[in-house]
Amino acid sequence: MESVYLKTLVEVVKAGSISKAADKLCVTQPAISRRIKFIEEQYGYPLLDRSGQTLLLTTAGRLVFEKAEKLLEIERELLSGLKSMRENKSIAFICTPTFGIVHLPTIMREFMMEFNDLADLSFMFDTPGKIVEALRDGMYDLAIIEHCECFDFSNLATVALPGDEMIFVSSPALAIPAGNPGNDALFAQNVFVRKEGCCSRTLLEGNLRAIGSELSDFRSFVVIDDLHMIIQVTLEGQGVSFLSRELVQEQLDAGLLREHRIDGFRHHRNRTMIIHGDCHQQQNPPLNYFIDILTKRFVSPRSC
Repeated sequence: MESVYLKTLVEVVKAGSISKAADKLCVTQPAISRRIKFIEEQYGYPLLDRSGQTLLLTTAGRLVFEKAEKLLEIERELLSGLKSMRENKSIAFICTPTFGIVHLPTIMREFMMEFNDLADLSFMFDTPGKIVEALRDGMYDLAIIEHCECFDFSNLATVALPGDEMIFVSSPALAIPAGNPGNDALFAQNVFVRKEGCCSRTLLEGNLRAIGSELSDFRSFVVIDDLHMIIQVTLEGQGVSFLSRELVQEQLDAGLLREHRIDGFRHHRNRTMIIHGDCHQQQNPPLNYFIDILTKRFVSPRSC
């Protein structure tokens, strides 16, 4: 079983409710419920007593919870031990897919000009919530995330970077007027979205709730966990998508896509560099140089 299911159970118990656990893990409440149901089906016992106002562990739930905490602690110790085996000249970096696609290639070219003999260099993409959790567990040295939620960054060094804008885009073939065409014009289309937990989807769903709508108000919503494919099907006129402006700036400038907004939507999202506490205290020239490149790429970053 993937540890994310056990982590979800532990967080639900500690938070005392599914809604609070969803906020902590940066996923939807239905996603939390599905994970708990999956564990219950796997073990063949109900783990939570939902009959009262407060969630309580069943007898089987207490056993699973106790063992889950021990297993997760073993996992943290294992990851920490593996990390300590790496030489000082190493970098483990993780970021959101948007940052990886838009910014990482240029950053990597500049970095490799200076450190082309680095023995241990790894880059991964993931969702903001999982990235913060991975940094806290010591799996990576540093990360950059775009996010619309407030995360607990305690014991992590952070640098606030200029954020980006999320916008609806469509192909001119759909004949949707640029700007604010009205909700009905956009809702009449298919919308392409990322998987649950991705910042773009979290922000979109939150915006829709704020105006009394939901994803089902679109003609249909299609989950595609590949940003390149989302851009491609949008360019082909198969529907609209809610993407970072940085990601589609070239297509907007070339007139291949049109930008749209909805009244009442929050279009801005934050961007934060996160540095694992141990790395922040160490002298690691390659890592420090990499952080310097990341910081200088953006205008007027400010320390948190």
